[in-house]
Amino acid sequence: MMMSFKYLISGEQRFVVVVIAGEAAATTRLWVCLVSDNPTVGSGWVGCWSSGTGKVETAHSLGRFLEEINAEVVRVGRTGPFGAYLDDHLFFDGWDAWGSGIPAPIENLLPVDVLAGAESCRSSDELVGRLFNREMRTGDSYE
Repeated sequence: MMMSFKYLISGEQRFVVVVIAGEAAATTRLWVCLVSDNPTVGSGWVGCWSSGTGKVETAHSLGRFLEEINAEVVRVGRTGPFGAYLDDHLFFDGWDAWGSGIPAPIENLLPVDVLAGAESCRSSDELVGRLFNREMRTGDSYE
């Protein structure tokens, strides 16, 4: 079963972080994608990162990563005539960077659909708590 959670990054621009776990390509990776708070049908992700193949994320490591994303997006997130974009390439240790668009492993997960179905969280901390509490209830803990 695929699970997705989202929260709005505070800052000058309005970006939403979406964390995807579960079925399809997400079974072997934890996906963290960034999208405008108001994507249109047919638009791609502003940026996507996935945990390395075979790497197991913990609540602590995901929380740290989301803190880094928050700080970097506030620094380089922009909105122009063609929509939201990052004004720099963002690379994070231990995470594969996929750039903008829709990465092939998750090509069936369109941003507008995932965003509409994702559970809303108030912060990255709440998102991590919900994801890992839910994982632990089903017996699929990352730890």
